Parts: sequence; structure tokens; C-alpha cells
Amino acid sequence: MTSDKHQRPLSAEAIKVLCSAIESETGCRYDVDGLDVPFDDLALDALSIMHVLEEVQDRAGIELPAAVFRDCANLSELVNKLGGANNGASSTSLGGQQLVRSAFASTNQLLAAIEHEAGCSNFWTDVHPDQMRLVRAYINESFARLGASLIDMAPGTPLSHPPAVLAKHHRVLDGAIYDILRDGGLVERRQGDGRYIRTARPVDPTPSETLYKNLLRDHPQHANTHRLLNATGAQFAECLTGQADPIKILFGKPVNKELLQDFYTNAPMSVAASKLLVATLRTVFSQITQAQSRPVEILEVGAGMGGTTKFVLDMLVEARIPFRYIFTDISASFFPSAKKRFQPYVDAAASGSAVDYVVLDIEQTPPPRHLQSRFDAVISTNCIHATRDLVVSCSNARRLLRPGGFFALVEFTTRLYWLDLVFGLLDGWWLFEDGRTHCTADEMAWKKKLDASGFDHLLWVEDGGRKPNPQLMIACTAD
Repeated sequence: MTSDKHQRPLSAEAIKVLCSAIESETGCRYDVDGLDVPFDDLALDALSIMHVLEEVQDRAGIELPAAVFRDCANLSELVNKLGGANNGASSTSLGGQQLVRSAFASTNQLLAAIEHEAGCSNFWTDVHPDQMRLVRAYINESFARLGASLIDMAPGTPLSHPPAVLAKHHRVLDGAIYDILRDGGLVERRQGDGRYIRTARPVDPTPSETLYKNLLRDHPQHANTHRLLNATGAQFAECLTGQADPIKILFGKPVNKELLQDFYTNAPMSVAASKLLVATLRTVFSQITQAQSRPVEILEVGAGMGGTTKFVLDMLVEARIPFRYIFTDISASFFPSAKKRFQPYVDAAASGSAVDYVVLDIEQTPPPRHLQSRFDAVISTNCIHATRDLVVSCSNARRLLRPGGFFALVEFTTRLYWLDLVFGLLDGWWLFEDGRTHCTADEMAWKKKLDASGFDHLLWVEDGGRKPNPQLMIACTAD
């Protein structure tokens, strides 16, 4: 393979090769230890560095300078240095939008390394097929318990709502379940009336309990995600008929409430999205505080259980960036536990830092006057999709920003069907009244809504066609 001196940002594949080479030489595990483990702690001597550089050159065709291991303290810093950071430009020479776009370019280069560290780089090839088998098994078994067994249904038979299903849950059948069965080849749309009809494809007879246990065994890093799926999936038929209450299952049982908390905080895909978010925030906020000598002002919409809050506050405290953080939700019920959890962060933070707690309904226009035109950043994770009209919600978020501020959203942009078996049983999944056919929207759909909301530009993470899910999107305002 021919090689070039490193001129361009490292590709996702090159970053994976670099991670693998360092792991082979040192025995470290970046998916366990994190990208910030110091090179000094890895005992990377001159010979080891030479072997790493040779492997990167042989496998990726890129000749890296040995000096990067001397000039950088860890892999995160090395990737950022070689990934096209803004090369020392100060915030005084960059407008707000230009600063955000420059920082985001660096974040893009971290995608492969962060997904590797979080343990989700192979999700779509290794985990997703097994997960889909389990999702279909829960549905097939539910239909059988509802008296509409797909196994006994002759090819060409139209599907209808089983009589025992509550009317309010017809939406999850029409908006999700039939799509899942169609993607699995078990049903198809009939030309003419568009009704779903049974195909000749046989139903996988493997019991859901077996598939579930296999998933826990084979993909332990995703175990709690699948435990959350099992909480409602194993009782999906009963939830549809009202015999079981999905709200009580998810929020009334402490073990399941902990699984929800874990999903938002520790699930590999959630961790990757949060790390992408804080990588961008750190670069932008560091330059703001250097240029203006003031705390950065951040508002989080729908902070809920505080999964994203933890990652952001961890970064702000570690980077010694002073902050004013407004933790909001539509209900104050989350505030007591959040105050207890996050007060130690304030105590450890740079002087002038604070976390305040405010009830905010982002769908109410206009937002409270004392919050308008104030914030450097408004952030929201897996919240805005659950509003009636994205343009209304995003327009209100824009009103909270000062000129040059930005709106950072973490949202699923590719449908994951297991979510429909959990959150599809809740009203918030189906609130939309803005032309969407499902609460999950792709990047281009978000762009149209954010453009209509008055934002100037939308950025999202993508490296060589590879995109995270959930996705990090940043909507910029004019300076």
C-alpha cells in the first residue's frame, strides 16, 4: 500500500487502526479505559511507538510523525490534533458560528474513536440483527396471545387490529408494529387499498426468552438496554389490552426506573452521543471563557433524569470552565434528586459556577422573558422529538439563545424498532402534529424544521458515510 505524509484529517478507518495498534502494543482497552488514558501510563517506549507507526502506515497508508506521541498526552488529544482542529485560532478572531463550526469539524474526526471507546462501533453488524430477532419474537408471541397468530395465518390474509387492543394503542400497531413485520418479510402492503397482508415467510419459532438470554450472554455491554426492552416486550400484548400498565412497569418499579436511568446515562450509544456533545462544548466554551472572562450560560431542555447533565458538568468541572447551568424540565418532580446529585459538581467547579432548576415547557410560546436571548448554548437529549410541532419547539429554543449561540440536539435519526416496544406504549411517542409519520426524523427532516425555526445552519456528525445513532446535531444562529 502506498503512503502519504499526514496532510488531511484522519479518516474513521485510520483512527480505528491507530487504536488497534496502540492496544496491541500496550494491552490497554480503549473501550474500557477511555481515550484520555495518558500515554505515559501505557509505557509507550520508542520501540512501541515505532511499531504503532509502522502498523498505521501498513494498514491505513498514512505516515504519522513520531512527534505526535511526544506532543500529545493521550489518544483523544492526538486525534484532535491530527483531526483538523482550528490550529490555534483564538475566539477573538472567530465569530460564534465560525467557532462552533470549527469545533464541530474536530468532533467529526473523533467519531470512530469515541464509538470504539463506548463499545458501540460494531452495533449495526453484531448486535442489531440479534436485537431485531428478539423484537419480532415479542411481536409474534403477542399476536398469538391476542388471538391473531401469524403462524396460523394463511398467506394473503389481511391484518386487522385484534379486538382486545385498546383504541389508543392502534397507533403503535399502525405506526410501528406493521412496519417491523414488513421489514422482517412477514407482511407486505397490498396494492390498491394499502392494507397489510400476511406473506408466505415462516415465523421464526425460537422463543423470545431464549433469544433474550442469548442477547444478554453474547452482548453484555448492551445488557441493560435489552433488560429494558424485556420489561415491556415480554408483556407487550398485555400492555396493548390494558391488562398491564406500561407507565407502572417503566416508572413504578425501581429496577426498571434504574434501567431507564442507565439507558440515558450508560448505554453505549448514549455514551457515544454524550461524548461527541461534550467534545464540541469543551472546545467552544474554553474559547468563550478565554476571550470574555465570564461563565458560559447553558440551558438544558428536558433534563429529566440528568443523563446528559452529568456528562456536561463532568467536562465543565474537569476543564475548569465557569458556568451557569439551567436544568429544566416540564415537571419539577425531577428536581429534588437532581439537586442532590449535582450539588457536588457546583462545589468542585470554578468560581462563579451554579446550577439552577427551572420548570420549562418548550412548547409554550414565548418562553419566559428572563430566559430569552441569554444563553451561549441550549442543549437537549431525546426530548424535542416528543413535542407536537418541531418548528414551535425549536423556535422557542432559538429565542433562548444570544446572537452566535447554538442549539445542540441529541436525537435518534435512524429508527430502532426496540424503542417502539418500550416508548411506543407512551403518549409522548405519538404527540406529533406537524406532518411526521413517526416521532423519529432523519437529519434532512430536522434541517427543514430547524431552517423554518430561524436557525442559520445545521451541522451533524458524519464521517465517510458513518453516522452515530443517536445523532448529534448543532443548529447555529447568526452572529
